Amino acid sequence: MLLAALLLCGCGGQPAELMVPPARPLPEPFGLRVAVASDLHQSPDDTSSPSAVAYNGELAEAMLWDARQQGAQILLLTGDLVSGGKPERHAALIEKLRRCEEAGLPVYVLPGNHDLSPIVQTEFAALYADFGYEEAFSRDPASLSYCVMREDCALLLLDTGGYPAGARDLPEAPERSDGEAFLSGETLQWAERMLREAEEKGLPVLCAGHYNLLSPAGPDMDTSGYYLENRERMADLLRRYRVPLYLSGHLHSRAVYEADGLTELVTEYLLGYPTGYSVLDLTAESLRYTPRRVDVDAWAAESGQSDPVLLHHAAWQQEKLCRAADENIRYMSERNPLSRRKAGQAADFFYAVMDAYWRGTLHEERETLETMPGCKPFFRCAEGYAYGWWLRDLMAEAKPQLGGFTVYKTA
Repeated sequence: MLLAALLLCGCGGQPAELMVPPARPLPEPFGLRVAVASDLHQSPDDTSSPSAVAYNGELAEAMLWDARQQGAQILLLTGDLVSGGKPERHAALIEKLRRCEEAGLPVYVLPGNHDLSPIVQTEFAALYADFGYEEAFSRDPASLSYCVMREDCALLLLDTGGYPAGARDLPEAPERSDGEAFLSGETLQWAERMLREAEEKGLPVLCAGHYNLLSPAGPDMDTSGYYLENRERMADLLRRYRVPLYLSGHLHSRAVYEADGLTELVTEYLLGYPTGYSVLDLTAESLRYTPRRVDVDAWAAESGQSDPVLLHHAAWQQEKLCRAADENIRYMSERNPLSRRKAGQAADFFYAVMDAYWRGTLHEERETLETMPGCKPFFRCAEGYAYGWWLRDLMAEAKPQLGGFTVYKTA
């Protein structure tokens, strides 16, 4: 087991010896298979980007390839397609998306808070005309939200704002503060018309937006940038039309939230650990979610890459996580010193918790992890640092749904 390997070698020792699990095979598809990726943050012109971010273009290519290999019939990109909204970054991504569609996988996009400015709303819709906007059954005149009525499903894709006010140039776009995330009353009325239309057509609905609906509301909910105005009204609207799942991104971390019969799936940051996306199998009555780690190694071999980071990407990511654990312990040890031995054990523990979280097995491994020699030293070292309460909450609230789940259309 990976946990045993960690105890033997230690993060500070020989990370190259860590056991690297292969990309887990997906279950057999049923119904419509949909791939969902978020927060691609494409910036191929930015040579200053560290670590995985430097490979943003290659990782996007690998994800597009992997989704096709897994039999996806639709790909949804839930915002933050690029960093900084630069036209040349959009152009570079659009070229990849064109090749993806030519290979047989249709792509639908929606904007995130990093996608506009310097481009404006009308420019975004024009740039991505071939990736949803031209195919739209209806577009909301007040935002970049749109709805596609396919034969197999309805896609309700919401523009949740969050970008600079100066980027809003649609004639009916409401006046809002700079960077404010919201769904206006006009957009909610339009969304209800689309849900009613889908219901009349007997189509299952996939609804997505960049910002989150159900994530827990803290005391800073009005200023944190993660919360939508009118999010409760949108959630109630989905419940009323028996839509069981809402898709989002923005948090840069995989998460599952549930409230009163509605589930939210937050798809992780593509450039994070591990390089992952979501796979959905959709029928009229149910929707199954399975997390998928992009098989970057296989893509690199298939496409003739020569960079060893790409050819052995899974091992490289494991080592990066291991080294990050070491670095965080060293940083926190400046205030809360640990012996060298205890520091190594604390780093092992930190690594193991994070790896189990991303594999979706933290709820199963929690008791074993708590018996690791580095558990108590870690929390002693993390006293007064955000990592302490964050990891404690992560372990306490670990959900089996992070490793996959099925939701059903409500009665």
